[in-house]
Amino acid sequence: MSETLPEFVLLTGALGSGKTTLLSDYLQSGDIAETGVIINDAGEINVDGAVISADNRDLSMATLSNGCICCSMGNSVQDGIDALLHARAERRLGPPRRIILETSGLAEPTPILRSLRQVRQMEFRLRVVATYDSSASRPVGGFLPHFAEQLAAAQVIVMTKLDTLPPQRRSDRKTAAQSFNPMAILICASDKSERALAAFDTAVAPMPATASLFRANEAANHRISTALARWSRLARWDEISDWIEDVNGYLGSRLLRMKGLVHPNGFSHSVLVNGVGGVFSPPRPVGAVADQDLGLMMILRDVGPGELADFGVPSDRLELRVK
Repeated sequence: MSETLPEFVLLTGALGSGKTTLLSDYLQSGDIAETGVIINDAGEINVDGAVISADNRDLSMATLSNGCICCSMGNSVQDGIDALLHARAERRLGPPRRIILETSGLAEPTPILRSLRQVRQMEFRLRVVATYDSSASRPVGGFLPHFAEQLAAAQVIVMTKLDTLPPQRRSDRKTAAQSFNPMAILICASDKSERALAAFDTAVAPMPATASLFRANEAANHRISTALARWSRLARWDEISDWIEDVNGYLGSRLLRMKGLVHPNGFSHSVLVNGVGGVFSPPRPVGAVADQDLGLMMILRDVGPGELADFGVPSDRLELRVK
């Protein structure tokens, strides 16, 4: 294909491995006017989409919140591209030079790559970027097949969270990352802007027409469920944080991921809550967010629909749904 064709970037990686952070860093450093973004999340609320939108008001973006894109019925990839091109046309902008699709951490690349071959209205070069959490010795929850398939599909593997490692351990993590895919370009820059630009701008070899990828273990899929917790504007931060602590303690390793936006009573801003496997980043303020984007999405393993209780929060302040 000609180098003048636009590029489609599939951004994948395990739960909590830093995909959204990498994308945010790129949007702060790269050419946002020529970039379109499609964000897929596994739950009802597209948390990553809300955060990226709040931080980048001029960005052309489409969100897909109808479940994990690799498992959903129909061609969600085509739907996302249609929505993105329509949004740009409404602003009298032409097709973007680059489209970045950020997948859910549970996504398998193979069905998505298959869908990309059926996109009807544009030709493009393909780049697959996978994030590798340098701080984790193994994927959270032990879902190795998904983790391995994401890395095996990548042309570029980006090592994230390097700042959490002493220098003497970085070499071991680099070796571990390359063991999944020695043919991939490995990005291990400490500077976040340098790392992001290298991930999306480094020249890569064309993706083969039929990629040889690991097949994920489909037997694990039925064990995964999602939950949504939403609070009314009456809920205080101490009520919300106590509930999070109680749920985390009760579920333990069965809580694979918790991420979302809440707007506690008395706060002038929303708050981003972000946890992987029971380890949480410090909550951070986020700008104005629409009410429909508020709520905490959870990815659960082996949790029944009726197992979670309200943990003492008044029912008029918390709505909890498990799927």
